[in-house]
Amino acid sequence: MNLLVIRFSAMGDVALLVPALIAIVAKYPNIQITLLTRGNYTPFFYNIPNVHVIGFNLKKYRGLLGVWRLFKEVEKLGPFQKVIDLHSSLRSFLFTIIYKFKKTPVFKINKGRKEKEAQIRKKNKLLIKLPHIVERYLKVFEKAGFPAETRKGPWINIDTDSKIFANEYFKSIGVGKKDTLWVGFAPFAGHKLKEWPLYKSIKLVNTIKEEFNAKIFLFGSKEEAQSLELIKNGVENCFIVSGDKLGIRGELGVMEKLDMMIGMDSSNIHLMALLKKPVIALYGTTHPYSGFSPFAQDDTGVLQVDLPCRPCSIYGNTTCYRKDFACMEMIDPSDVIKRIRVILNVNTLW
Repeated sequence: MNLLVIRFSAMGDVALLVPALIAIVAKYPNIQITLLTRGNYTPFFYNIPNVHVIGFNLKKYRGLLGVWRLFKEVEKLGPFQKVIDLHSSLRSFLFTIIYKFKKTPVFKINKGRKEKEAQIRKKNKLLIKLPHIVERYLKVFEKAGFPAETRKGPWINIDTDSKIFANEYFKSIGVGKKDTLWVGFAPFAGHKLKEWPLYKSIKLVNTIKEEFNAKIFLFGSKEEAQSLELIKNGVENCFIVSGDKLGIRGELGVMEKLDMMIGMDSSNIHLMALLKKPVIALYGTTHPYSGFSPFAQDDTGVLQVDLPCRPCSIYGNTTCYRKDFACMEMIDPSDVIKRIRVILNVNTLW
């Protein structure tokens, strides 16, 4: 049986599809899965048996005509017995309508929008733990007739190119054999309200260096280069990992070598968790109860403060109606340091 699976974006959500696909192909080895997603996300699915990734550029398939052209190209890889829509967006809706006309069964994800709205409303907030996005993915497969449970990680496999890109990067910055703690820090996110204030990031990096004499790797894009330089300024053995230069493959190769990752509620945290590495994720305006906690991490993977206004957003694309950004201002760099010590004691890394 050939299944068409659709998930276009965002990066973290696409990456979190990996444990679900591994669970399905492990239990149903005769199934072939064709995954339709963005082209730059294909490294997440390296070496997963019976999963064939169609990576495409969304900009080339805009509007109704673009959806039709995409359908015609994808259909060449069919026929598909069932379609699994794990995105539930306008584009995926239009795309799957064509299959419904063809009488191909379509199964769509329930994102739990009403429950999430109840979490973020100002009055009568109902904050209960919702299913993780990986569970929601598997629920769609179950509806399609393929129940399965997640397997032990790591879930993302690192390909040869990733290792080569990472080794070349380490050589370029003069870093060789690991002789101390290697800490990744991703201080940015897709939305500003999910980010820690810059002065706290600067203080954290200096404190990590003083406390652990660690090598610190700062993750960010070229748009964040100036802020990364401010965080790095004057800190010995602190390096910038630019996703624009290394690409996703190179970043994954670097992450594989790290001992832990500190970051916001962002894709870097989710990728590191899928590599089965310890993470410390700072949650402010968003909340792990919305279904986007670091996958398969215990409570040490989340750092947050309890406030009656939290969460005020599911994705971070809002403004702080309190005007004081207390959810992030109340998390101190010393709290992160304490959490690092817990992780070191539990994992005996160094």
